[in-house]
Amino acid sequence: MASSDLPTPAATIGLYIESGSAFDEIPGTAHLIQHMAFKSSSSVSQLKMVTVCEALGAAVSSLSSRENTVYQIDTLKSSVPELVGLLAETTLAPKFLSWEVEEAHTAVKAELEELQQNPQALLQEMCHAAAYGRGSPLGQPAMCPPGNLSAVSPAVLQKFAADNMVPNRMVLAAAGYDHAELVSLAQATFGKAAGGAPPHSAASPYTGGEVREASDEPISHFALSFEGVGWKDPALVPLCVLNTLMGGGASFSAGGPGKGMYTRLYQNILNRYGFAQSASVFNAFYNDTGLFGVYGAAPAENMGHLVAALCDEMTKMAGPISDLELSRAKNQLKSSLLMNLESRPILFEDIGRQVLTYGARTPASELVQQIESVTAADLNKAATTLLKTPPSIVVYGDTTCVPRYDVISRQFA
Repeated sequence: MASSDLPTPAATIGLYIESGSAFDEIPGTAHLIQHMAFKSSSSVSQLKMVTVCEALGAAVSSLSSRENTVYQIDTLKSSVPELVGLLAETTLAPKFLSWEVEEAHTAVKAELEELQQNPQALLQEMCHAAAYGRGSPLGQPAMCPPGNLSAVSPAVLQKFAADNMVPNRMVLAAAGYDHAELVSLAQATFGKAAGGAPPHSAASPYTGGEVREASDEPISHFALSFEGVGWKDPALVPLCVLNTLMGGGASFSAGGPGKGMYTRLYQNILNRYGFAQSASVFNAFYNDTGLFGVYGAAPAENMGHLVAALCDEMTKMAGPISDLELSRAKNQLKSSLLMNLESRPILFEDIGRQVLTYGARTPASELVQQIESVTAADLNKAATTLLKTPPSIVVYGDTTCVPRYDVISRQFA
């Protein structure tokens, strides 16, 4: 349990659980579990779940990722005791009624259709398959493949919940609620449940590779990534600074003139090549590994130039970094961190994720000091290390407009 009280009448409470698609025996199970949140349990019907939340003005949500699942409730402080009871019901005693599972199938189908309309999100999925292999825990899809829906039955969901939704893999977190009261509520609701088995996800060694998916799109999409670091690696903070220094975004920024214009991908890609629709950096952290890469989009006839430019920018990360751009990146990361933590839901996320990962929460002031202590040499070392790993390449759209894997990988040999 972990919490941080706030002088507000509202609170964000929820559970962070070490359970996600990396623990799936049938790919898509964790994704279906997400959609079964706050449905019928052994003691409470779905109708009562809904009516109680509506009466209390509570906004509930659930989201599964590769290694974590989060249940989140935004509500008034006075409603927290009753809602913690609902959290215990929906996670420790779900029923998985057949008609409710069928409803979840419909929601999943809609999400899969939306994914096909979001090439950047689709490439993130493809990157994991290229980096870790489709059969590995991190490489298998985070979202349920259409062909697996019928296989993820109520019995499969029940077994997944019994194996993974257990107290010793949960953190009850709150932003805006007294800690002693939260402890008392947890003991009354979760205290009698059996601890459960430890996490059993198999390792996902990074291999690098290639995934190309042809599509009749006017714009082609490309991503190049390398093995990054896990949550507990000393290079975590330097990679976050490097991510900020690289920056990037879309050719049109709704944030107004100048937004992000000093990052490398803006200066050297988006401001230089009119054909570039998008150029951005991405970072993913997991318990034992991670990904660091760049994404770009352009018409097929221009992709050769864009891919060459993105590869060049990745190579330059191991080269000279000026004091000005280093200072700017660190200041931008620090301000983003501190401003985000002013949001109660983000504070809840920070508390839950850190305690689940590290067993404790690092104060924001200490994180700011860690960012400030990063040097250009730290960035060069982190970049050099990741660029030595085999590249992972994904293409969506016109797959013939991007050079072969061996041609791209030779640039980093």
